[in-house]
Amino acid sequence: MRSALWILLLFGLAVVFVLTARIDQGYVLIVYPPWRVELSFMLATVLAMLFFFMAYALVRIVRVGLRLPGEVKAWRVERHKRKAGDALSQATAALIGGDAAAARKLADQVLAGEAPPLAALLAARAALDMGDRAAALVYLAKAKSSTDRLEQARECLARQAGEAQ
Repeated sequence: MRSALWILLLFGLAVVFVLTARIDQGYVLIVYPPWRVELSFMLATVLAMLFFFMAYALVRIVRVGLRLPGEVKAWRVERHKRKAGDALSQATAALIGGDAAAARKLADQVLAGEAPPLAALLAARAALDMGDRAAALVYLAKAKSSTDRLEQARECLARQAGEAQ
């Protein structure tokens, strides 16, 4: 419905423009020595509007071009975070499923990019399940968290790693 109203408005403006152009008696004289150009008022109006829309389009294209590198960088960061989140979810699923080696490998992939505490805790738990206590302590050292639940999980895993030695 909205597009139909815009089309109707556009046709109405075209009719008004044509009716106004029929009674046009004015001229525009552009003098730039040694040249001289004489145009009808309507042609000068059309050329001015055309120039305005072309300048507007050029400004929009330049703005999009200047903004593009920042948007690409933000998109890459978001894609990296999404991949890390997927790997973290897969590591959790693998640990719950009993595949400690796959969980540790996936948690290591997440830790390679950034060090979220949950990935370090998953890697530590997987290392404990595999019997590698030294690696579990290294992962626990990376698991610094400000949340209470993750801190409790880290302390519990640290006790389990300490008891096994």
